[in-house]
Amino acid sequence: MQALTGRILYKEGYTFVEAIIALGVLLVLASLVPLLLSPIQKQPPSIQLEEISVFLSMLGKEVREGRSIEVRNNGLYITQTTGDVISFTKYHSLIRKQVNGQGHEVWVQNIQELLIEKQSGTSFKVTVIDTKGKELMRVFRRFK
Repeated sequence: MQALTGRILYKEGYTFVEAIIALGVLLVLASLVPLLLSPIQKQPPSIQLEEISVFLSMLGKEVREGRSIEVRNNGLYITQTTGDVISFTKYHSLIRKQVNGQGHEVWVQNIQELLIEKQSGTSFKVTVIDTKGKELMRVFRRFK
């Protein structure tokens, strides 16, 4: 009778090996869940677009603090109250800032195109196109 009871308990329970196999299968399936959910998740905004947005905001600050602004040769030249001239131009695949034609301060990297167009006597439009073809544009207007 004891042998029979032992068999029934053995048949109703799990062995240690079965538990390890079940745990292994569970871990494999759990590791696949992020792969299945990745198409559903919202993609973060492009870092490049954020960098261009910050550039346009900082450019607005430079424009507000400048004494006069000139657009020439697809570059922006801001004369400060100190007499220094700050220029923003495209150089290879980046936008650089120079003071009095010297220096090389990188403000944006990996761009395809920088377009600066004078719209009127007090406004100009800056368009930046990144290497993926995404375009950000902002119009700046100065008040005298």
